[in-house]
Amino acid sequence: MTGKWLTTFLPILFLIQSVYAQQASIAIIPKPLHVTNGPGRFTVAANTTIYASKGAMPEASFLLALLKQSTGYPLRAVTTSSGNVQTGIALLLVTNVADTTKGAYTLDVTAKAVVARAADRAGLFNAIQSIRQLLPAAVEHETPVTNVAWTIPELHISDRPQFQWRGYMQDVSRTFYSLDVLKKYLDIMALYKMNVFHLHLTDDQGWRIQLKNHPELTSKKTTVFGESSQQPAERSGYYTQADIRELIAYAEARHITIVPEIDVPGHCWPIIITHPELGVNQRTHPDYVISFMDSYSYWGAQYTPNTLDPTKEAVYTFLDSIFSEIAAIFPSTYIHFGGDEVVHKLWKNEPHIQAFMKAHGMADVKALQSYFVSRVSGIIAKKGKRPIGWNDILADAGHLPKNTAIMSWLGADAVREAAKYKFYTVACPTGPLYFDIAQKDRSDGTMADLNYGEANTLEQVYAYQPLADLSEHEKKYVLGIQANMWPAVPQEVKDVNVQNFPRLLAASEIEWTTGQAKNLAEFLTRLNAHYARLDALNVDYYKPGGYIVSTWNPSTISTTFTPIRIDVTNKVYANGRAQAGFFFTGGASFLKVKNVKLLEDGVEIASDNHESLADKFRGTPFKKNMFFYLLNVPNYKPKARYVLQADIAGATGTESTGNITFNLSPYKPFTAVEAPNPAR
Repeated sequence: MTGKWLTTFLPILFLIQSVYAQQASIAIIPKPLHVTNGPGRFTVAANTTIYASKGAMPEASFLLALLKQSTGYPLRAVTTSSGNVQTGIALLLVTNVADTTKGAYTLDVTAKAVVARAADRAGLFNAIQSIRQLLPAAVEHETPVTNVAWTIPELHISDRPQFQWRGYMQDVSRTFYSLDVLKKYLDIMALYKMNVFHLHLTDDQGWRIQLKNHPELTSKKTTVFGESSQQPAERSGYYTQADIRELIAYAEARHITIVPEIDVPGHCWPIIITHPELGVNQRTHPDYVISFMDSYSYWGAQYTPNTLDPTKEAVYTFLDSIFSEIAAIFPSTYIHFGGDEVVHKLWKNEPHIQAFMKAHGMADVKALQSYFVSRVSGIIAKKGKRPIGWNDILADAGHLPKNTAIMSWLGADAVREAAKYKFYTVACPTGPLYFDIAQKDRSDGTMADLNYGEANTLEQVYAYQPLADLSEHEKKYVLGIQANMWPAVPQEVKDVNVQNFPRLLAASEIEWTTGQAKNLAEFLTRLNAHYARLDALNVDYYKPGGYIVSTWNPSTISTTFTPIRIDVTNKVYANGRAQAGFFFTGGASFLKVKNVKLLEDGVEIASDNHESLADKFRGTPFKKNMFFYLLNVPNYKPKARYVLQADIAGATGTESTGNITFNLSPYKPFTAVEAPNPAR
């Protein structure tokens, strides 16, 4: 019996293991719908030609530039009318396709040719990203790399996206980012087949887009943080219309749509301070924009003490002018108008608001909010665009215009609520798709909004299924999925990256791949291959332990201040802003900290001497004398030894444990990363 079993089943077992190993080696993210592996490999050589259908030359040029810069080969791209290319790389637009889903493609790789076919250019572009990921990670380098085998495994792929809205949102109001930073994010989105870039252009912390009819909205007081905020200069600013058009063109070349957001009637301090006559009251202090953290010291909360007045006709005339320019600049189908977190008590407190509501038969402020939303939606619709707002506006769903789409962020049932009322919706719930929330450990020093008590883990992101428990009819109203980044706390580009990655790769997969095809263990195997790709792109990502460089415990502290020294040489790798942190994690005593210094070959180059108490506090805004210490590295020396030094003492005893963290953010983003992630 044993011999018969071995003879019969061992070949089958070997075949299963072989197939699994081949599939694991196809580390494409997001996971393709169908993959069939072959035995050979195609090699990109100096004489390889890219053939493209006449309408696909922009995609061919994209691939050509990518390959030429990394291989150094004198490659060329030419048009072809043939549908049967036998050698080289072919990008073919075809009409006789089985799958007409926008963005769908097939990819056939043999030892002689790589042939991508699609019914549209978006499909060919998606195929290019699969080709890109099948090549070694060195293909991402911007200068030629030698001693690399530029090969692609033989296979057949048939693939299509689950959703047409595969989004990422970047808030540029709370923290302004350069055009180069936004372009880098568009590059990464393209690599992972994401196609909607939601640009949150305005909020209480700044107005970030030039409007020629309203130059006051890009004055210094609406775009530059006040001195009290102590923000680096590069975190302030705005985009000219030329900048935005350049960004739109860059996105379009990557088949990404930019959806602009102008947030009203709350979260619009720049309008209030330049047009106080449009406010619901007379409060305009301070008369300039401040950082998110400063809002608590001025207003006692993150929300401003004034909003637009929904009863004033002048407000709608003003917004009509705003959205006219926005609609003319952005070719997107949708324009986002915000509508979230309106402090309704500001309306309830005003007699003229109450009189308006009574005169119009409005039972409560929810009805007044719906009135505002209806007016703004109508304005946007008249510009030939579709309005979309945050799901706060669903509070009075019965009176909401049906042409308004919903961005569902509040609550686990937000998507279902929108679909139930037949509103098209984008799923982006706070848990798990807000990436400013901690990724793993709330005491690991990574810059996350700790007002949220839980983490949004990679596993939770991957497990999210917005279509779960929806009826077949309700599923039709789900446009797609979106991950959101609000950089109130993670302001440095490196910190944003560490919060986003690798979670954004998980988000790309749940946006593209159906729930039935998802497998966490298999995804994590493929993900391991992508850390080298992120390293090549100079994109930092979360690593186990976050920013922890050391710990303290009862045996390492006393009740009197004692100096500690920690080697952080491997954490200092460029000119930049560094931050040390002390996170209490347990015990009967908190920790006192002062005189934190950074030494370079034994010489002090930066210090922050304030005394803090490392305690249980985890929140926003940071408390006074927070247990963070800022240390600049203005002239990095690659061969120097860097040491973090601090005086620490148990506050009431030595029964205390905690994490000591250290992180450096380069002044110039995407130029260098920490040491590559070790093998996992």
